[in-house]
Amino acid sequence: MTGWSKEILAQSSEASRCQLSKYTSAMLILMIVWGVTGFCFAQRYIGLPIWGNFVVSFFFIIIVIMIERQIILTTEKSFKLLAFRTMIAIVMAIVGSTIFDQTMFGRDINKQMADNIEIQVANLTQKRVRIIDSKISNLRAEIDSINTQNAYFQAEINAHPYIIQKSVTTTRQQIVVDGEVRTVTNPSITTNQVANPKQGLLEANNQKLNKLLQQEENWTMKKQTVEEDVRAECKANVGFLEELEAMWTIISTRRLAGVFYAVFFFLLMSLELFVVVSKTIDKECDYEIALKGSQRVRVIQFNKIFGRIDARNEKFG
Repeated sequence: MTGWSKEILAQSSEASRCQLSKYTSAMLILMIVWGVTGFCFAQRYIGLPIWGNFVVSFFFIIIVIMIERQIILTTEKSFKLLAFRTMIAIVMAIVGSTIFDQTMFGRDINKQMADNIEIQVANLTQKRVRIIDSKISNLRAEIDSINTQNAYFQAEINAHPYIIQKSVTTTRQQIVVDGEVRTVTNPSITTNQVANPKQGLLEANNQKLNKLLQQEENWTMKKQTVEEDVRAECKANVGFLEELEAMWTIISTRRLAGVFYAVFFFLLMSLELFVVVSKTIDKECDYEIALKGSQRVRVIQFNKIFGRIDARNEKFG
C-alpha cells in the first residue's frame, strides 16, 4: 500500500518498521474517511445502486493512496512539495467537509431547501402564468376573429341559402335550306339551385374553432395547476450546487453550524497533512538511508561502466 520494498525493509531495523506502521495508519485513516465520503457523495447526488456507490468509494480510496504515495516515496525533503501538498490538503478538506456536512446536515438542508423551493416556485409561477396568459389571449383573439367571420357567413347563408347557377349548352345541327346544307347553333340554358358556398367555409371555420377552444381549455387547466407542476419540478431537480447554497446559508446564519463546519474542516486538513508533516519533520530512518545508499552505489557503478566504454571508444576511435 505504501510502496516500500519488502527486500530493503527486511534488512532494516525496527525503527523503519515503526515508520512504515505510522504511514500505514495515516493512510488507513484517510482511506476510511474518503471511502465514506465517496459512498455518501454517490448515494446522495449520483443516485447509483449500492454496488455503484461502493465502486465510487473504491475510486476515491485509490486516488488517496496514489496522492499519499507521492509523499511517502519521495526521498528528498522539499519545501515546494510541502507547499503543494498543503494546497491539495486544503482543497480536499473543503470538498470532504462539504460532502460530510451535507450528509450530516441533511434534514436542516431539506428545511432550507423547502424555503428556497418556495421562492423559486413563486418566481417561476409568475413567469409561466404570464406566458400562459399570453397564449390564451392570442387564442381568444383568433377565436373572436373566427366568430366574427362565422356570424357574417351565417347571415349570408340565412339570407341566401341557395344560389342560382346557370349553365349554357350549345348544340350544333345541320339543316338543308334552299338546297344548301347549313349548320345551325342552338343554345340551351339550364338553371340549377345549389347550396351557398359559404356553408363550406362556415364548416371549416367551425372545425378550426373547436380545435382552438380545446387548446384554450387545455391552457386554462394548465394555468390552474401551474404552481403544483412548478413545485414538483423544483423538488425533482435539486442538485449539488443548490444544496451547497442551502448549506452555506445555514453555516453563515447559524453560528453553531459554522463552528462545527470549521472544526470538521481543520480536522480533515490535519489528517491530510499528517503524512507530509511526518515526512518533513521526522528524521530519516535506515530504510530511507539504505534506499539512498543503494541509489548512490548504482550511480557510481553506472559511471564506472560508462567511463570505461568512453575510454575504449577514445582508444579505438
